[in-house]
Amino acid sequence: MQVAGEIVGRTEQRELLGRRLAEARDGHARTVLVGGDAGVGKSRLVAAFAESARAEGAHVLAGGCEEHFGDPMPYQPLLELLEAFDREHGREQAHQLGGPAYELLTDFFDLGSDSLKSPQQVFLAVRRMLDALGADTPVVLIIEDLHWADRSTLDLVRHLGQARQQDRRLLLVCTYRTQEVSRDNPLWQLMAGSEFLRRTERIELPAFTLKELTRFVESVSDGQVDPRLVERCFEWSDGIAFYAEQLIAIGALESTQDIRLPSDLESVVLTRLKDLSPNAVKVLRVAAVAGRAMSRRLLRAVSDLPGEALSDALQECFDRQMLVPGQDDDDVYRFRHALLRAAVYQAIVRDARVDLHTAMAQALASDPRLSLTEGSAIAEQASHWYQADVRTEALTSAVQAGQLAARTLAFPSAEVQFSRALQLWQRVDGPEELAGVSRIQLLIDAADAARWSGHVDQAVEHIREAIEEAVAEQRTDRLAELQERFATYLWEAGQAKESADAFQEAARLLAGRPPSATGARVLAGIALAYLRAGHYDEGLTEADKALEMAREVGALPEKGRALNISGLALCMLDKPGGENRLRNSLEIARSVHHIEDLLRAYGNLALVLENAGRAREAAKLAQDGLEEARQFDLVSTRQGALLANTASVSLVLLGEWDEAERIITEVSLGRPVAESIYPRLTLAEIKVARGEYDQARELLASIATLELGEDPRFLGPLHTVRAELALGEGRLIQAVDEVKGGVAAVRGSDNALELLRLCAVGLRSAADQATRQGAREQDQTAAMVSGDWLAHEGWDARPKRTTAEMKQLMLLCEAERQRIRRSDSAVVWKKIAAGWTALDRPYPAAYARFRQAAAMVAAGYRSEARPIVRAVHETVAELRAEPLRVKVAALAAAVRVDVDEPSPPELPYQLSKKEAETLRLLADGNSAAEIAADRGVAVRTVTTQLGNVYRKLGVHSATEAVAKAYRENLFG
Repeated sequence: MQVAGEIVGRTEQRELLGRRLAEARDGHARTVLVGGDAGVGKSRLVAAFAESARAEGAHVLAGGCEEHFGDPMPYQPLLELLEAFDREHGREQAHQLGGPAYELLTDFFDLGSDSLKSPQQVFLAVRRMLDALGADTPVVLIIEDLHWADRSTLDLVRHLGQARQQDRRLLLVCTYRTQEVSRDNPLWQLMAGSEFLRRTERIELPAFTLKELTRFVESVSDGQVDPRLVERCFEWSDGIAFYAEQLIAIGALESTQDIRLPSDLESVVLTRLKDLSPNAVKVLRVAAVAGRAMSRRLLRAVSDLPGEALSDALQECFDRQMLVPGQDDDDVYRFRHALLRAAVYQAIVRDARVDLHTAMAQALASDPRLSLTEGSAIAEQASHWYQADVRTEALTSAVQAGQLAARTLAFPSAEVQFSRALQLWQRVDGPEELAGVSRIQLLIDAADAARWSGHVDQAVEHIREAIEEAVAEQRTDRLAELQERFATYLWEAGQAKESADAFQEAARLLAGRPPSATGARVLAGIALAYLRAGHYDEGLTEADKALEMAREVGALPEKGRALNISGLALCMLDKPGGENRLRNSLEIARSVHHIEDLLRAYGNLALVLENAGRAREAAKLAQDGLEEARQFDLVSTRQGALLANTASVSLVLLGEWDEAERIITEVSLGRPVAESIYPRLTLAEIKVARGEYDQARELLASIATLELGEDPRFLGPLHTVRAELALGEGRLIQAVDEVKGGVAAVRGSDNALELLRLCAVGLRSAADQATRQGAREQDQTAAMVSGDWLAHEGWDARPKRTTAEMKQLMLLCEAERQRIRRSDSAVVWKKIAAGWTALDRPYPAAYARFRQAAAMVAAGYRSEARPIVRAVHETVAELRAEPLRVKVAALAAAVRVDVDEPSPPELPYQLSKKEAETLRLLADGNSAAEIAADRGVAVRTVTTQLGNVYRKLGVHSATEAVAKAYRENLFG
């Protein structure tokens, strides 16, 4: 369970053991019992603790109990630990450390002497040996697998646990399997004793959370793993480390197909059944055929056991924790572990399995109330008919179950059912009558389910097949609709050119036909393709045509989509009315429950807010949209990935890089590269700013071979990040060349913002080239030529109406151009910094203040520059913007400002230094505006910090936060 030498999770348990060891060191004996499922990681936890205890100088003795099939060996772990102690220290030193009691014990076990005539004498000898060892340093005694212990060992544990605790340097740690401690196990009787319970401490080691399992899987695999497959591993392993390792070993993470356990893992899992009664085994088999979870009523209906025998068998399964109640539902039984169910199911012979599936399907057909939940009867029937290979009933029920799942937005379930129906189609007579739909419609339904399940490539293939079927059947009435769907899925699969061609083919098929909803969707798709290529005027024209047609035919969903796309075009052209259209489209999509248009409206509205310099609003809106996608379980779709990227882009601008990276990593990066080029680029931008150049280079390389299209909103940032990487690595000429390539790529579009961003980076690179130490005259000349060219490009690109960010970028370009000539002004840089601060952009503001301080130093105002340098260093250190921090630190050293003072101690509630300072100013009676003025930041920054403070403190208002701060003395 290690990642880079550290155990995954288990922090609380390791800290608790550490505290108990400290108490033992002070002369207070302690006993800790560590319980948990088999394979959950108890042994690894105590092994890691033992290693750290040894490093602290403690004596560590460890032994384990073994599973036995006859009479167990008395004192087996004691014998094992004595032998290990002898090997570790040698017989002579072991005798010196353990004293006479050690010699008595070794003689008793090795020579069979009768010096110890009763168990009490053995216990006393063990205590004296441990006291001798603990004379100068604590002793950690570990006994593993206590559920298999013989009674003599359990009596020894009881004796040590209940013995006098004072003046004894002993920590006794025992592990046991929770599910093995049934009422007939002697360990249950030991732990039920009131005196033993009072003097010992019991902790339960939980299974991994999904986040912990992700780290664990990455640690035992080759780096990052697809989150969807990790979730699959989590579902099957239940977070148990051993099971997860085995699933990885058999390649379960490499496919989405059903898992078939290899014989060795199946044997390990099935060993738990060895002591069950025949009736209990029969119940488990019936339950395994029913599924991971099953209705209590169905289990009773299908089982042929009489009532009392069935109740006894169920109780046995519950006592052994093989079956457990469903969450908040006593009428549902479920397997404690998915792999146990899989192993039991695989062990059932084929004929018996088919008979049970058939019986369950028939029972559900006759009485749907036997289903797991209300409304799930048809899905359960479909599964049982399919597994029983009763094909006619399987096809009918699969289609019905898929349609029901799609209506309730359970798309993964719908995809499974539709896929089964397609498999069965050619294997039955009269499939269209049985299914109630044509094969073309079934392919459409299967494609939609696959698309919303995050399997866009499969959706493309289904629609491609539907088009071939329509052509073969001469169903020209459906071809345009299919081409429109095909185009949409192709774009989601990252095939932009093929998508645009498919939209044009759909338009050709509709030429000369009356207006229709399909025609409006096709026009909207063509408009969107123009926008993605940066041709906003053409896009607006086509979008307005789509809007007119949708209104003409009364198609409300299509009207909402056209409003969405035309609103985006208006905003990109800086024309009025765009934002209102986008907000109207959002409301229409919500009113007609159109998921695709709802998520698209969120994304496009957030995009235009970010372009307008309203990054905070954009981030909030995109995160709201992402939350809706989560509610529909659609974060793994292309729309979910785009929303995640939109939110992350705004968060990057706001300097909230950790949150941006978290969203990208958790929501987007697990998707195929072709479907995640935007978030990969955003993450590369963060990595460059933090100086993590190798990771940035890997991210950029992963998208280098893909079709990149003509979208200036991608091509501009791509060349910008590549240039910033070259700039960070000191490749200044390559940085300028990369910018020039980017300018050429986006110059033909209507996107002035991306062109200005490119020019600003290019001018910065040219300025660094001209002003670096040892720069030659020809370097300065080349930099001036490049700077003049870029300045003219930026000036020519400026629109008639400019946003606040565009004004900032033009001012920045002019300042960098002056720096090329070594004539930049602290006053100009101060103005730029103030502008970025007003826009809530901490990173470019920090860069501008750094340049302001450097200009002040160059002009001889060293003392005035010092507080600015210190403040800038604090900002970039908090951002972990290492390349800029290094530059600021060098300037600080030049003006004799010590920015490398030891970091202050960690603040309570994980408050950052700025959050704590904001809370202090709030407690002093300052408003958010006054705090912003005092700290020289935007009011939005302060309100965000206050929101973080309230969340971390667990309060809801300023009054509660201040009261809690004084009550807990947070101000020192």
